[in-house]
Amino acid sequence: MTAQPSRSAQKLSPRISLRTAVARPRYSHSAMVSAALALTLACLLTLMTGPARAAESASKLELPEPWTFLSADSISFAVIRAQADDVGFRSLLDTAWKALKSADSPANKGFLGYILKVVGGDKGNGLMTFLPLQMVRVDALDSNTSLPQPTLAVTVAGWPGLQQAFYTFMSRDEDGKAFPTKELDDATLVLREAWEDPTRSHVLTNVNGTFVSFPTIGKAEATVKLLASEKPARPKGEVSELAAGLDVTRDTYGVLLNKKGSMLKFLRWLNKVDVSRAETAVGVERMENVLAKVSSMTWEGDLVSDDEMRFLIRFNTNSPEARKELAEILKEVRGILDEYGRAGEMQTTGLGNELNVQFTMVGYRDMLTSYISNAF
Repeated sequence: MTAQPSRSAQKLSPRISLRTAVARPRYSHSAMVSAALALTLACLLTLMTGPARAAESASKLELPEPWTFLSADSISFAVIRAQADDVGFRSLLDTAWKALKSADSPANKGFLGYILKVVGGDKGNGLMTFLPLQMVRVDALDSNTSLPQPTLAVTVAGWPGLQQAFYTFMSRDEDGKAFPTKELDDATLVLREAWEDPTRSHVLTNVNGTFVSFPTIGKAEATVKLLASEKPARPKGEVSELAAGLDVTRDTYGVLLNKKGSMLKFLRWLNKVDVSRAETAVGVERMENVLAKVSSMTWEGDLVSDDEMRFLIRFNTNSPEARKELAEILKEVRGILDEYGRAGEMQTTGLGNELNVQFTMVGYRDMLTSYISNAF
């Protein structure tokens, strides 16, 4: 029998919520790296009650191919993957661990301090045992709404023994009552509160240790069938075609089509704080007008340290004039972010309707330590 987390375990940290981090795709962090780290911290601090120490096991969950979550109507595709030997993520998790174990950190005291000691020992970094991890977000649109319908898939490959406890926790409401379910051939769908609203993405399932929140039952059925196939066929569609040309060895990569203002909505979700600063400085209307002339965007990026991430971003606009306008506003945005210690070097090159941008984001170290400090 698998031990279930107690009600007290669900209240260990009121500001870190697994239900928020996983089952609410509209949840915003200042960057997707922080979202992945928040999930890791949430898993660590919320799910340690009950199961035996699963890190003793040498087994690891497999990371599914991110493109299996795409569909023909997808308008965005974002991937973060952190491998166990990734220098940047190891540096980031080392910074997180030191912040958690700091003498000044509330997390280092009482019951949470005991949990951190059990996970990492007196000297080890318990967060490293969760690697590799992967987060995939895919948005779709239909003709009836301008709001995105997200699919969010998260795989935390370490600590496989915690997966059933996690699933049990997510399958119940705040009072401990089980949500209704729908059985498929290869998975069980959990119909969480307000699951009928596709913008909430509250159709939850667990496929081989990957937890996925879908917008609809139909999307869940199609993806589960694809995941269960021995030779899955790559989904068709513009996003899938653009994604096929990306370097999937990068720490993060993705595609964004601009449909019904979806680009600005996605950027706000991806990096709410920095985008808000940029909009305030250059003007929301101007930002919307410039981005309205962008048809698609792709990116590849690597976390090179606990403080720096380097991106290669490619924009496709509807005219050379639109490309020049975009380059100009990006230079202004870079200057604004530099004032807050968030921007490094940026280089832009353009030809015809296309604009290529090499951009370095910095400040992740302070952002992370502040997040940990405010989360407890």
